[in-house]
Amino acid sequence: MANFKIKDKKLIPEFVGSLMKAVSRRSAGKTIKKLEKDPIIKKNIQRIQQVDKDLQDYIAKRSKEDSKFKKDYDDALDYIKSL
Repeated sequence: MANFKIKDKKLIPEFVGSLMKAVSRRSAGKTIKKLEKDPIIKKNIQRIQQVDKDLQDYIAKRSKEDSKFKKDYDDALDYIKSL
């Protein structure tokens, strides 16, 4: 087996990381397509989408009614985005 010496120690992890990302992206797409065909998972995805829509509607309605809630919600979003 060949014995290589690398001066830049970051080169190998970056290469392996890039390779793993490329592999996972391709296989993730195939897996998602398979999962979308499953009737149980399809039904649960629809439920999740409905809950998400209901939650967004509730937050919008509550933000219009309660200015303190809107301020707290906006502050929480800003904090999360800053992470």
